[in-house]
Amino acid sequence: MDNILSKSGLLRLEILRNQWVILGAAVGIVVIVIAALVSALRKSKKRKTDKIININLTSSKEPPGKQPQENYEQICERIKQAGKKYKSILFASVGAESQPVTIPVNTAVGLAKDNKRCLLIDLDIERDAIAAAFGLYGGGSSPRAGAVQTEFENLWVWPGHNFAQSRQMNVKQIVQKALSRFDFILINAPSLVSSPDRRQIASAGQAAFICTKDASEATKLSELIKLSACKVIGHIQVPL
Repeated sequence: MDNILSKSGLLRLEILRNQWVILGAAVGIVVIVIAALVSALRKSKKRKTDKIININLTSSKEPPGKQPQENYEQICERIKQAGKKYKSILFASVGAESQPVTIPVNTAVGLAKDNKRCLLIDLDIERDAIAAAFGLYGGGSSPRAGAVQTEFENLWVWPGHNFAQSRQMNVKQIVQKALSRFDFILINAPSLVSSPDRRQIASAGQAAFICTKDASEATKLSELIKLSACKVIGHIQVPL
C-alpha cells in the first residue's frame, strides 16, 4: 500500500514538474516572440527614418493642381518622420535652376502650419529670393542681423542679404545656436557644389534633400554630402 502511495506521489510530482517545464517553455516562447516583434519594429522604424524618398515635381508650365501640394506634403512628412534624429535639413542643388525657391518656401510654410517652429536660412545671396517671397526687404542689413518672423506664426527667415557683407557665412554656427529654439531648421543652398563654403554648409545639415534635373547632378551632390555627417533623406526631381 505504501509503495502504491509512494508511486502515486512521485507521479503527481512528475506531472507537476512537467507542468512547470511546459509553463517555462511557453514563457520562453512568448519572450522570444515579443523580442522578435520589438526587433522588427525597431528595424522598421530605422528603415522609415533612413528611407530616401523620390519626388518628381510637376512642371510649372502645367495648370496648378493637387500634385504640387501633395509633393510638398510628402516632403514635410518625411522631415517630421526624421525629426527625432535630424532637425537641420539641407536643400541642395548644383545650380539655382535645379532648385526653385518654391521648394524650401512651401516646405517651411507647410511645417509652420503644422505647428512646427521653423527657421528658413537662405544661402542664395545673389537673388535673395526667399526674402522677396516673404516681402522681407533690406539689403543694407548687417551680417549680424538675426532671423525675421514672417506673417506665419511659427516661421522665421534668415534672409540672404544678412550674409551680404560677411566674408564667411558661418552657417554651422547659426544652426547650432538655433537648434534649441526651433523644431526644424531648413537651409536653402542652391549652387552648393560651386560654393567656396560648401564643406561647412554641408556639415551644417543633419539631413538633406538633393534637388536635381539629371543623374549627373545627383552624383555630384551625393559625393559632396557624403564627406560630411549629413544624411540624404530625399531626392527631388525638378522638371527639365
